[in-house]
Amino acid sequence: MAKPWAPSHIAEVAKGLGIDLRISGDVKTALIPILETELRRITKEMEDQTLEADPDRKTLDDPSRTRLGFNRTKGMMSDNLRRVDSVAAAATVSANERLEAYLLHLLRMASHVAARERVGTIKDRHLEKALEQLGHSATEISSDESPTIVEEDPIAEAIQPGTGGVLSPTILRDMSRRFGGLPLDNDALEELLLVYYDHAAEIQLDLQENLNAPGRVIDTLDRFQTLAMLGWMRRMLRHAGERAREQNARKISWEHIDHIDPWD
Repeated sequence: MAKPWAPSHIAEVAKGLGIDLRISGDVKTALIPILETELRRITKEMEDQTLEADPDRKTLDDPSRTRLGFNRTKGMMSDNLRRVDSVAAAATVSANERLEAYLLHLLRMASHVAARERVGTIKDRHLEKALEQLGHSATEISSDESPTIVEEDPIAEAIQPGTGGVLSPTILRDMSRRFGGLPLDNDALEELLLVYYDHAAEIQLDLQENLNAPGRVIDTLDRFQTLAMLGWMRRMLRHAGERAREQNARKISWEHIDHIDPWD
């Protein structure tokens, strides 16, 4: 069983939070069970919300919002160490909090620049202006090393208009419950994502190869719209859910999805 915090540690944390008064020994000791009770409440609440969002999840998550990945932040911090050997969990949590606050501040400034231009998307020029206001420049920030190139999904914007989201496992699980009436098993989830992007690549290739055939382009664009607006996926999940219920299955598996014509 995990040990709770030491009373002296509670006092140091309180001091760091801005409590200037001295805390008596009795109060330090009394604070431990109080915090334990609150932690139990928080844990139960987070567990309920995590499973509500993803019933198959085995790891407790932050249900309120997506956070910067702990392990990636810790790894990058380790790469930048010069005088100490390792990064403690507390340091990683603190760094993530500061990074997220910086990200929010930076993007709010960029949003204000974009709003002045009356556009709904933050562009490179808006980010550059925000960096200038913070006393930085894009050239200065990227001068230390070559930037990491991240390939954009060509249909990401179309999948969730206005949000910049992509078709993620969480979204797909939610769609399965809403349109198929049953949860997806992991194999079906993986296959559906692969098939989805296979179809996207196929449509992209069709467009490239048939630019001089207007009739074919129109048909392909119709398929693209169906794919991008997730009508394709809704039909797949609805038919798969019907098959699964006919077999009294508790989850939609790949055998319920296989051989369904997504364009029918």
